[in-house]
Amino acid sequence: MLPRPFGIQFIRFLATLIYYLDFAHRRVAAVNLKIAFPDLTDRERKRIALKSFQNTGMNLLEVSRLRFLGRDNIASLVEYDRAQGLNNYRMAHAKGKGILYLTGHFSSWELLPAAHALHGYPLSFITRPLDNVLLEQYLLKIRESKGNRVINKKNSARPILKNLTSGGATGILMDQNTSMQEGMFVDFFGIPAATTVSVALFALRTEAPVLPGFLTPMRNGRYTIKFLPPIEVLRTGDMSRDLEINTRRFNEVLEAIVREQPDSWLWGHRRWKNQPPGNPQNLYGLSKRELSDFLERARKNPAEKHGNAV
Repeated sequence: MLPRPFGIQFIRFLATLIYYLDFAHRRVAAVNLKIAFPDLTDRERKRIALKSFQNTGMNLLEVSRLRFLGRDNIASLVEYDRAQGLNNYRMAHAKGKGILYLTGHFSSWELLPAAHALHGYPLSFITRPLDNVLLEQYLLKIRESKGNRVINKKNSARPILKNLTSGGATGILMDQNTSMQEGMFVDFFGIPAATTVSVALFALRTEAPVLPGFLTPMRNGRYTIKFLPPIEVLRTGDMSRDLEINTRRFNEVLEAIVREQPDSWLWGHRRWKNQPPGNPQNLYGLSKRELSDFLERARKNPAEKHGNAV
């Protein structure tokens, strides 16, 4: 195993090389950043995209080193933010309704649940199994070795509800494009994005508080865990309306985190892959001019961009 400082330098070099060679994901990142930050210059967006590739590389580095982490050394790598950390976690935990962690692909996202568990706060979290069986078995073993429980995304509703109603905690990544059976169109950076309603649904069914959490990378190669104040779901008595309102609120929280630390988000994912009828059905295939024209129209006429439930 390479010494950590050397490993960091090597993985950043490798990620930079991949950034320039991987045109497809570089193109996806460029489109996403144009959607999210249309007022930035191309140079500024390219800088964020490169940092994002390097961040993904750091996530892989941390995964490769998870087996060396334990309760005796985790504090040297990951600590809690003093202003927004365990205080908000304890506020959510005190409600006695379980906890729904709202998170996304920020910084070294695989490190977050492992570090939280090693600090004494294990949880369950949802994953989609990898196609590579051997790699999936390796990751499952590593993920659960720190005291966490991995729940397969397929048929996950019952174990999630059981975990929450018994006072447990469950983490859900909510920042990726979802299927037409699992979500609805909700604005993300002002443009409709197919978004899972699972966090809102489980919160409404269990009364579990929703606790936004994410890792913030520090310059010395260490990390800070941040938890924002817990969110209580809004209830109107109309389940469809409640799902839409609360999913929109959660997306707004995630958007605020991305705006706070854009370098750390996974820009290479096609977040706006699905679009409602009337919008271009492949934003990633548009020319620069076509994309700019669409974004301008969408933001001038917001009523025209919204679709119905996916």
